[in-house]
Amino acid sequence: MNFKVPALFCLTVLLLPAAARAAESADPDWPCIQRLVPRISAAQVWAGPQPDPELWQGDLEVSRLASKLAARRTPIAETEKLVEDFADAQPPQALNTKLTALFGRSLQIINQDRASIIAGIKRFAKRQRALAERIRETRATLKTAEGDGGKADELRETLAWDIRIFDEREKSMTYLCEQPVLLEQRAFALGRTIYFFVED
Repeated sequence: MNFKVPALFCLTVLLLPAAARAAESADPDWPCIQRLVPRISAAQVWAGPQPDPELWQGDLEVSRLASKLAARRTPIAETEKLVEDFADAQPPQALNTKLTALFGRSLQIINQDRASIIAGIKRFAKRQRALAERIRETRATLKTAEGDGGKADELRETLAWDIRIFDEREKSMTYLCEQPVLLEQRAFALGRTIYFFVED
């Protein structure tokens, strides 16, 4: 078998380390164009007081609703009604404290989710770099094995397979890199929605 390796792809592989730093991140394992924000602070997405974790410790009502609000499967459009119902059920003297707790717990869950996704992206990027290095090594070995038909064919097949895997993984990188940003946007939307019901 004679597998031809696209020249443009090989160039892409060779330039991968530079492309991986496109976001100018201080973290060499961060491959995304989007800037790495390891953790969302309350001040970034919330106009109310700094949430204290003690506010929601042992509060099952707050924790259950926060889990639902933070879950990506819950459409943002539905969160306003959920928060409104929650706010209406609170005694006036406890409303702001409860809403602050609800936001704080929601943000905590989102940050935990984001941290897991970010760690996964970094692991993914490491595997891609290792595969890119293997592709480079196989190409170099292939050059020295051109006189050996059997070995050269085997190397070409290995190279074509590795390139296919690399290329398929790269197609999913855009989706992966968008997930932390989408969660950041969700935190902002929830902060705005919950604060709307805070009473002055």
